[in-house]
Amino acid sequence: MKLLHTLPRSFKNMPREDADMRLKTLISLLVAAALLSGCAANSVAPALQTRHDATRSIEKVEVIYNAQDQLIVTDGGGSGLTGFAGFFGPIAALLAISVDTGSRMTMAARTDQRSKEFTAAVKNSGATMALNRQFAERLAARLRESGREVKLTPFMRATGEHAQMQVQELPPTPGYSTLILRITTSYGAADATSSFKPYVWVEQLLRDEKQSVVGQTLQVADVSEPTYLLYDGLLKDTAGAREGLKRGLDQIVQPAYVEMFGEEVLHKAGAAAVTQTAGIDTK
Repeated sequence: MKLLHTLPRSFKNMPREDADMRLKTLISLLVAAALLSGCAANSVAPALQTRHDATRSIEKVEVIYNAQDQLIVTDGGGSGLTGFAGFFGPIAALLAISVDTGSRMTMAARTDQRSKEFTAAVKNSGATMALNRQFAERLAARLRESGREVKLTPFMRATGEHAQMQVQELPPTPGYSTLILRITTSYGAADATSSFKPYVWVEQLLRDEKQSVVGQTLQVADVSEPTYLLYDGLLKDTAGAREGLKRGLDQIVQPAYVEMFGEEVLHKAGAAAVTQTAGIDTK
């Protein structure tokens, strides 16, 4: 797997009523870029240099994350027919594509429909939809281990470019630095002959108490399993597919902490620090 050097910029902030459309388009572009570039490194060098001298001194952090799991499915090659035909060689794949071209949906439409289907299938299977929450809680626990006081706040998905991410309509908590997480969990097939595989990444943006940006990182999980030759296989194996996404998120908790906050520093709050969670029953 090759290093994912770049991801397309997300869109400028738009009115809230356009949030769903912006998110769908953003995710389609991000996943497509990851697929086409052969994404696969534990982390990607950000455009903004994280200032570890500033991040190490932070003692109180509010961690804000997109609470709703959005399980994205992107198929860069078209329908299941083209994917299956590709198994028999390039000529069969070309024939399938030519037959399918007139009726298949666009990539954006397929992403929207299949993402909804996959998310519904996972929910209907009885699985807990808490991938984002679990990641945020593990990162918050890591911050507490360093002696920091942590307030954990679930909210809507952050908007804006990575270096300028914002959570609209949520004012910062006085006395706390703000760590915004934008978590993406997806399955994608690069082309008609490729299997569906997991793609997971987390964008972080840290602002100090004055809301000046002091750090930006992007962690990309290095996961390659499970894989599914056809979309139907992904749709039927909801437990295995969800576990693949969870493994990816678990893998990048420690890199997310280290790249943002650098070497270990014990803060005054010590072991007595308690995570405050807004909107979540922690029992």
